[in-house]
Amino acid sequence: MNDRSERYHDPLQVYAHADSETRILIEKELERIDALDRREVDLNSRGLTYGVVVTLLFLGACIYLIASGRGVEGTILGVVYILALISVLAVGRRR
Repeated sequence: MNDRSERYHDPLQVYAHADSETRILIEKELERIDALDRREVDLNSRGLTYGVVVTLLFLGACIYLIASGRGVEGTILGVVYILALISVLAVGRRR
């Protein structure tokens, strides 16, 4: 093998030496990758927001049940929700 094929080619050098059609393709691919990254960030953010809302609703329901004299039901709902939340977090960590 010759020395030239074994050298590392910096992506910026490849882009600089590319013809206009190749540059357009590279730019379109970079835009596509950027759009996918933005979509993933948006979905993660939305999921966290919904998770906080659901957590606060369940906490409110538990407090309401306990304050209205239904301590057993409120406690059971709270314990079941905490166990479900822990299992969701454990499964999410495995990914």
